[in-house]
Amino acid sequence: MSKIYGLTGGIASGKSTVLNLFRNHNFIVYDADYVARDVVKLGTLGLDQIVEQFGKEVLLPNGTLNRQKLSAIVFSDRNELDKLDKITRPLIKREILQTVAEVKRSTDKTISIFEIPLLFEGNYQNYFDGVISVYVEPQIQLHRLMRRNAITKEVALEQINSQMSMDEKKERADFVIDNSEDLAHLQEEFDRLVPKL
Repeated sequence: MSKIYGLTGGIASGKSTVLNLFRNHNFIVYDADYVARDVVKLGTLGLDQIVEQFGKEVLLPNGTLNRQKLSAIVFSDRNELDKLDKITRPLIKREILQTVAEVKRSTDKTISIFEIPLLFEGNYQNYFDGVISVYVEPQIQLHRLMRRNAITKEVALEQINSQMSMDEKKERADFVIDNSEDLAHLQEEFDRLVPKL
């Protein structure tokens, strides 16, 4: 029987790096960010609902979503962001749960990994065979986020504090990968985890 594990962690914790380790070791991997893009592609119900809510000015001339324009609207007003979430969250969840169900129905003895940044916030944990959380020390997380996104300490802290704490995600996970050090240490953490899955 196939198994599927959820992968999560705080912003700038190194989730994508860990997902790539799984990919490079021939695990089947899924990424919720791709699902989020798929549900608002041209011709989808998601895109139709966004246009209905925000108007045609959020479209590019070719009819696809102008992400920059939509981001400018929703990230300057919490109410607008809530409206977008009400449209996209159920569509994303339906796609994710459909994928999880398909994997679990499979008779292949495969192990799949599904990266979902807001896994606990979206209450996805019970759908998986286990949850892996990527952990990083808070100070390191702050510095990595500032460097990666070229933002100030204040902005970085705002983004970090808008999510569930790294400690809580660590506490609630079935498995933890510590990414507070270098890539060699991360590889050791990964190698220790794989036999447990």
